[in-house]
Amino acid sequence: MLQAKTEDGELVTLASLTRQEIAVIKAKGNFFCPSCNQPVVAKAGTKLIPHFAHVSNTRCPSQEGGEGVYHEKGKLLLYQWLKSQQLDVWLETYIPEISQRPDLLLRLKNKTIAIEYQCARIPPELVAKRNRGYARAGIVPIWILGANTLKRYNRHQLKVDQFHLSFIHQFSSDFPRTLYFFCPETQHFILFQDLLFTTLHRASGKMNIRKLQAMNFLDLFHTAYFKQEQLVHIWKREKRAFRLRIPRYAQGREFAWQQWLYVRNTNRQLLPSFIYLPIDSQHMMKTPPWDWQSRICLDIIHPLTVGSTFHYKSCTHILRSQMHKPSFFPLIKSAANPITQYLQMLEQLHIIHKQSPTTFRKQMPIHFYEHLEEAMDGDERLMRQLRKKHDLFIIRHTN
Repeated sequence: MLQAKTEDGELVTLASLTRQEIAVIKAKGNFFCPSCNQPVVAKAGTKLIPHFAHVSNTRCPSQEGGEGVYHEKGKLLLYQWLKSQQLDVWLETYIPEISQRPDLLLRLKNKTIAIEYQCARIPPELVAKRNRGYARAGIVPIWILGANTLKRYNRHQLKVDQFHLSFIHQFSSDFPRTLYFFCPETQHFILFQDLLFTTLHRASGKMNIRKLQAMNFLDLFHTAYFKQEQLVHIWKREKRAFRLRIPRYAQGREFAWQQWLYVRNTNRQLLPSFIYLPIDSQHMMKTPPWDWQSRICLDIIHPLTVGSTFHYKSCTHILRSQMHKPSFFPLIKSAANPITQYLQMLEQLHIIHKQSPTTFRKQMPIHFYEHLEEAMDGDERLMRQLRKKHDLFIIRHTN
């Protein structure tokens, strides 16, 4: 921790003092944890940021999640950055009514904001627990991830695994889903916005990298979206890779899906082009888009004769184990549903027709391709069709 209390209750931040000042204050007396009031030790070597540490085996409610040098350095830099903007910010303030100590607590106009700088992997349940505490206290949480958790594939794609999912922010339905990263070594802030999942753990997004001192706090709320042509380009590349993927390398869930296709006398190369479409709320699914979309098309729609109907509940039933609960995303303020969005796209492609809020009629038969070249030509035709109308290529949820 960066701060501790003296016997008189005065807060001391070692990292803000010179070596001489630290030596003087260490000689004056004992220090205590602001959260649990247990004794802590001042550490001010030559390699690490000066800080305080609990005595071993001390149980403190503020120690969940673990901290390290990388974390301490980033937290201090963020604190100094906010202070330089003359904002009301406190470092490691303990909130007794919820037994939590955010890294930074900020008061801005009529809002209280907790900023958590998270560099270590922690369970989603712990993130949800902390967010519930902030909700009870009327505090808005913002989670900034350490750049040490970031894996970049290319200029528009990151690995976004189950750990990252809990930290996706969407402050309102018209705000792009956003991940925040900060690197204390380079002092760069990274905003990754308008996330679109192309596989289970690979997301495309608009990436904005800026020096910390070249931005202010309100810059965290600027928005960036993909342009239509960028989305089309990304999805054409992903669809081509999907068609050409070598089946023999599949394992686990992907292997099970391929076996499921085999039982139905088909494979990924021959699937209709409207299987594996870009879905705005794909993050809510536990399986990749081609998996759950093919199950709707092959198990529900394909067996029906043209003109027959099916119910929305049929789709939710077969995918009941493949969806995260909305509570898994405590920072997302949107009611978007991937199954609903996919059925909307199928309706606009005239595959189905919506007869009522919960009932759909099959409008045309589902045809499978006979060879790979035909499938890739079909994909290209569908992309041209999708490109004609902006709101058809990807359906976004708005209030």
